[in-house]
Amino acid sequence: MRKLCIALCGGIALSGCSSFSERHQASGNFEFLNEKQQQAITVPENLTPLKVTDKFTIPRLGESAGQLMGPELDIRAPALIMPVAPNSLVSDNNKQVEVYFESFMAADKFRNDLWQKLNLFIDDLGYGVGIELEGQSLTTRLIDSDPFFKAIFGLDDDHSLAQQYQFSIAVEEQGHKAVVKVALVEHQELGQAKELTDFAKRRYEARMLNQFLSHVASEHNKQAIANRIKAKDGIKIKLAIDSEQHTVYELHAEFEQAWEKLATVLPKLGFEVEDRDKTLNAYFTTFDEMDVGFWTGLFSSDDVLVPIELEKGSKYQVRLSKQGDVSLLSILDAKGNNLPAEKMTEMFNTFNKVMASRQL
Repeated sequence: MRKLCIALCGGIALSGCSSFSERHQASGNFEFLNEKQQQAITVPENLTPLKVTDKFTIPRLGESAGQLMGPELDIRAPALIMPVAPNSLVSDNNKQVEVYFESFMAADKFRNDLWQKLNLFIDDLGYGVGIELEGQSLTTRLIDSDPFFKAIFGLDDDHSLAQQYQFSIAVEEQGHKAVVKVALVEHQELGQAKELTDFAKRRYEARMLNQFLSHVASEHNKQAIANRIKAKDGIKIKLAIDSEQHTVYELHAEFEQAWEKLATVLPKLGFEVEDRDKTLNAYFTTFDEMDVGFWTGLFSSDDVLVPIELEKGSKYQVRLSKQGDVSLLSILDAKGNNLPAEKMTEMFNTFNKVMASRQL
């Protein structure tokens, strides 16, 4: 056992002696680079010549390979883009490190949303801004390798590295798709500028983009949790008329809070949620009988909750739209027609009491 421990410690010590660059190279030496082409075998005239085969011929390197041989060849696996942020998609562009975002927002609003996400990422990690073109591109300051930065990029404690990155945002005119690109514009090791191969440069760029995507996903999850907690608060509603003269419910709550509240309230009102699409701001439901017994413990006997009367098994869309500081709720039948004012008025008291409940 003692010998085994000594062997392991020795192996760890030896592995620790390798430099940052050497760990990216193939093991062993590179003496094969000095090998020369041997002279072909000369066969005497009275002997049968050997059969020539190209089975083991090593193909020549292509022009795009350059001088990536021996110690210059990086053996690390390629870095992959991880689109963990909501509505993000992998790009098939192999020449640039980029990711697509999709949205139904208008182009200007979409660009501002991505710009805010990018600035929040830069601020939270303390990277600082060097050059900035509002809404289009942002270059960080030279980022020194602090412990957190070293952990992300797998650097040794004694290895000094500084980098500068440029982020760019381009949104399509119709606003449905945007691309975010990352480029490494400066790279220093031990205080000296160093040229990187395209492969190594892409790895750094991909890791920085993944860090941005991870930050966007984290902030989205934080906001979603906050919205769910806030949605448990009661929401006051009143009857209103929308721009198309349809009777709707005006919810005194921000859109996100109202959206999360509906996910809990609708099933209790008899609307079985089959699907919901936030790009359309709609819940797709099938109406079932309202479980009145559920509400007996929430309301007093003097405050009777009248069940909603709709045709059982019918399909309804519950749509939510933002209007300033409030949200408008409309209900459409299977044909896409808004429910008449009489039916919306009839259901109002039930909706009002349930939406105002703090216990959901």
